[in-house]
Amino acid sequence: KLDKLVKLCSGMIEAGKAYITTNKHFVSGVRDLSQQCKKDEMISECLDKFGDSLQEMINYHMILFDQAQRSVRQQLHNFVKDDVRKFKETKKQFDKVREDMEISLVKNAQAPRHKPHEVEEATGTLTITRKCFRHLALDYVLQINVLQAKKKFEILDAMLSFMHAQYTFFQQGYSLLHELDPYMKKLATELDQLVIDSAVEKREMEHKHAMIQQRVSSGDFSYDDSKVEFNVDAPNGVVMEGYLFKRASNAFKTWNRRWFSIQNSQLVYQKKLKDVLTVVVEDLRLCTVKPCEDIERRFCFEVVSPTKSCMLQADSEKLRQAWIQAVQASIASAYRESPDSYYIERLDRTASPSTSSIDSATDSRDRNVKGESILQRVQSIPGNDQCCDCGQPDPRWASINLGILLCIECSGIHRSLGVHCSKVRSLTLDSWEPELLKLMCELGNSTMNQIYEAQCEELGLKKPTAGSSRQDKEAWIKVKYVEKKFLKKLPSGEALAENERKPRRWCVKKCQRNNSTTKAPTARRKYRHEAGNASPAMLSSGGNLPVLALVWRSLTMGNIQCGVCLCILSEFI
Repeated sequence: KLDKLVKLCSGMIEAGKAYITTNKHFVSGVRDLSQQCKKDEMISECLDKFGDSLQEMINYHMILFDQAQRSVRQQLHNFVKDDVRKFKETKKQFDKVREDMEISLVKNAQAPRHKPHEVEEATGTLTITRKCFRHLALDYVLQINVLQAKKKFEILDAMLSFMHAQYTFFQQGYSLLHELDPYMKKLATELDQLVIDSAVEKREMEHKHAMIQQRVSSGDFSYDDSKVEFNVDAPNGVVMEGYLFKRASNAFKTWNRRWFSIQNSQLVYQKKLKDVLTVVVEDLRLCTVKPCEDIERRFCFEVVSPTKSCMLQADSEKLRQAWIQAVQASIASAYRESPDSYYIERLDRTASPSTSSIDSATDSRDRNVKGESILQRVQSIPGNDQCCDCGQPDPRWASINLGILLCIECSGIHRSLGVHCSKVRSLTLDSWEPELLKLMCELGNSTMNQIYEAQCEELGLKKPTAGSSRQDKEAWIKVKYVEKKFLKKLPSGEALAENERKPRRWCVKKCQRNNSTTKAPTARRKYRHEAGNASPAMLSSGGNLPVLALVWRSLTMGNIQCGVCLCILSEFI
């Protein structure tokens, strides 16, 4: 029975260990759920407290089964293994001697009278066997008495230790739960209120649902549940997010639906919820956004950066406008928050150099030296020490078809106008052709402002400053370069007829661009004006500014080819 009890105790301990392992997994699940519900303070606090309490109960269980292992299983197992086994060996010897004595008695009874020697031999054997039996019987009885006495306190001691362990386990559990009882009562009260609030909310939602169903059944589809709002100052940094279709850049131009978001001055997307973010635009300050109406799909818009463009499609016109406004607002917000040095640092990684360069050397140190020399050379031109449009000191960007220097913010606005209006290039990051560099040195901010701002004072408009908002700068640049409201009008009527009767003083011919700069003076002499020269004094006084504006307009519209023929324009300047 003791051996069976030890085996049953072993089974109980193994089952208890399995229970503890399963209970640990359950507590781990409770804590994982608590981490998932961090935003809900009430649920998170409840799960944390209960998880800690359950873990303490697991620890108490481990102590209980360890005590059962040491008291019942190990102690009784030692008693059975040592004392009971020794007693069984003594019993075997006693049974054997008893059988020998039985045999001796039989032989002694069978000895005949007329054979004294057999009688004597049987009597002697019986005497010896009987002495041995009596001696072993005494040992056997002693061990029986000892075993019976030891059995009592061994069993009682083992069971008493186990029950003390049970008492300690439940006492600790009671103390733990007793401490937790006030919180559980408080939670029960809050739970009752939650049930009431949930019922009220359910009725409100059912009422709203019924109203929507009624509107749908009546044919009112004017409402739109799509999320169209954006927040530039969102706490999590996400200005706007949602699904958009993206046109792939491969040859098939396939469209794929992706989850897009504007965050940290970047446009990013991901295929699935837990996928790594793919950056579409590294820095929104260097891009522009515009709607696209010339493709087959509806609700499309394009985000253009210095290195690439991305065609996107929204689900509705409302969403498209919201995304465009969100990108524009993010650009404006980024300009307000970061200094120009940050832009230059980012541009140094993203700007792509032109295909042709002044020097074929690829060493970055040489390129930086050349960039600084180009910057100093162009900034030495009158008016180029500050931005042409807002007056920001130390401009480092240029419009190569307007011949002006710009600050980083105005260059972004110029880029948004499109390359047909202004082609923006960096003085320090990009490479420059000799012809373009010569043109930049022969034009400059002062000269071009005499053309594009000729009537600014007459119209009474105020030019923005470096501290003006981006919206003011953008409005000024559009009026100045796109609408050209400040240009002086050409003479009309008799003055125009008089000018038409005068002989032409210059001509422009399209010529083949020559890669060698050594032939430029010859070509310049060949295509100089045929009769007379325009006086620089006349130009500086503004007398021929309208004519120069026409020549410059022809240049910007592509009627005059870049190259040697630009020298004709330089003669007027």
